Amino acid sequence: MRPTRLLLNSILQVLKEHKQRSILSMLGVLFGILSLVGVGNISSAMTRKVKETLNQFGPNLIIVRAGEVRVTGRGIRQFSTAQTLKFSDVQAIKQSIRGIKEVVPIAEFFFPLRYKQNVINVNIIGAPRSIAKIRNLVLQDGYFYGKKDEQRRAKTLVLGYKIWETLFGNKRAFGKTILARRVPCKVVGVLAPKGADLAGEDLDRLVYMPLQTVLRRFLNADYLSAIFIQAQREVDIPRIEVEIKKLLRRRHGLGPMEKDDFSIYSPADIAKTKQKGLALVSVLSKMAAAISFTIGGLGIFAVMLLAVNERQREIGIRRAVGAKKKDILWQFLGEACVISLIGGILGTALGLGIGILVSLIGSLPIVFAWKSLLFGLLISVGLGLVAGVYPAYVAASLMPLEVLRN
Repeated sequence: MRPTRLLLNSILQVLKEHKQRSILSMLGVLFGILSLVGVGNISSAMTRKVKETLNQFGPNLIIVRAGEVRVTGRGIRQFSTAQTLKFSDVQAIKQSIRGIKEVVPIAEFFFPLRYKQNVINVNIIGAPRSIAKIRNLVLQDGYFYGKKDEQRRAKTLVLGYKIWETLFGNKRAFGKTILARRVPCKVVGVLAPKGADLAGEDLDRLVYMPLQTVLRRFLNADYLSAIFIQAQREVDIPRIEVEIKKLLRRRHGLGPMEKDDFSIYSPADIAKTKQKGLALVSVLSKMAAAISFTIGGLGIFAVMLLAVNERQREIGIRRAVGAKKKDILWQFLGEACVISLIGGILGTALGLGIGILVSLIGSLPIVFAWKSLLFGLLISVGLGLVAGVYPAYVAASLMPLEVLRN
């Protein structure tokens, strides 16, 4: 134990005497570990955020929309609409495709809502009560309309959180009457804050009404805007998407050369697109880390060779008074490893700090990628060993008499 402590004290003493050189040699390792740990933590935080969002806004969802929709990592964009989705399609999906837990028909329209002097244009969603279940909608006040409201086509509304804030200014809205396109409607519920889903739709700016109310009293239509489908298992989503596409093409009489008059996607598809982007960033960060490690290793190698040349007299004296070759070897090898390890520890601390800061600014969960941390520290120690082996061998091979004579 005592020889190890003496060796460590000796190494630290040398590093103190050559502070600037030691700091410069450890910068490459520091930046390499910083890149590895920082981006690893941010990537892990974003991946967890995507998973949490998928569960928060409804797990295992598949969405069928009338018309053409394109899905990207930033969300969805509607390019065209159609009037071909019918209630009969909903029944066919329920009866023909296995692995489905819930099917919810949707009708949407944009209307102005007015309460006293406050007016706001909103997206009103006509849907049965089951929409609350599959989208994990939580009420802040009131209740969600039920089957009786659906049957009598009641003019009842459930407001999204931001709609409630805009129209009522944080005052209670339950039981109040507002105008939807000059039609008096009763507010029966206000939703708790939800935020935007992976498709980019802000659920706090939506208003929900019974489906039959929307179709008969507002739109006078028999077609649907969308169908929300909840799969029993996530692994079944790709199969269900394929089977729905075949079923709807057959029902809508589309030929082999005709385009779909509907679009099928799932939040999981958007999540995969986002995760591909994260994977690319992760690969680029690892490449940057590898370059930094290479530069850091070469820096340590060059500094240790320089140290051997400058300290030949010290090596000769130590050998002359009884130090063995292995003592000199461990001295220089230890110096290289300590320089690299200190750089790794500082890089890890900075990487963790940057990861936490980005998580706080971006409202991401704080995640510690322990594998990246351990891997980074192991790399820093290994880099010190590799970079210090040859200079340590050169130092240990010096002949004390020749060194002292020179």
